Amino acid sequence: MRLPPSVLNKYLDRFDELIQEGERIYKVIKDVSADGLFVDSFQRTRDITQQESEDKQKLEGWHLNYLSLLDQIIPPRSVHRKLLDETEILSYPPEHLNTRISHLKGLKDDFQKGYLGDLGLEIEAAIVADYMSQAEQLLAEGQSGQYDHVPAAVLAGAVLEKSLRTLCDKQSPSIPTVNDKGKPLTLAPLIEVLKKNNLFNELTAKQLRAWADIRNSAAHGQFDEFNHSQVDLMIQGINNFLATHMI
Repeated sequence: MRLPPSVLNKYLDRFDELIQEGERIYKVIKDVSADGLFVDSFQRTRDITQQESEDKQKLEGWHLNYLSLLDQIIPPRSVHRKLLDETEILSYPPEHLNTRISHLKGLKDDFQKGYLGDLGLEIEAAIVADYMSQAEQLLAEGQSGQYDHVPAAVLAGAVLEKSLRTLCDKQSPSIPTVNDKGKPLTLAPLIEVLKKNNLFNELTAKQLRAWADIRNSAAHGQFDEFNHSQVDLMIQGINNFLATHMI
């Protein structure tokens, strides 16, 4: 799924901030050695200035900001993840700063064009969107009758369960989706394990449980436990949840 413009622009602005600050620091400290001396092109040395000293100290903070941004935008199983492994340990040489600025420029381009996403997740998101459209169509075009909303409830509930499993899998480290006996977690336990891991709050969990109840009632023939209007709200709610949590 594509990021909302406001979120995309927030991260693009952060890229620009770090690139500009990194380039400014690099210009100041590029000739400063690790032991605190300025070394010119003729290998002559002098004590560093106050500005050079301050910017040398700012390098560590910049590096932490760099790692934080990469950790947020790079999917757990992306090939770009090795950048994090390569830069976990801060090393002083200004050349390393220049390399990381180059990383940011390349990653910004990939991020802006949508190439940092997990292709598997993008394909799954497209399939999920198709199934949710089918659920909406089932609800809208169902033959008039007391239980015409049941198929839509079953399909929407199945999509929700599959999406919660994917949400578990995409975490780093991934959240187990089987119980102690090796059996797959059903919808209700998936909700609880995700809430326990702070993927959403209790208010969201409460709404998810309500949709899980509708799905279970539909699957077990308890058709009088829910109505057409509730299924309509369920489909809308699941679509909103997926747009928020499955980006």
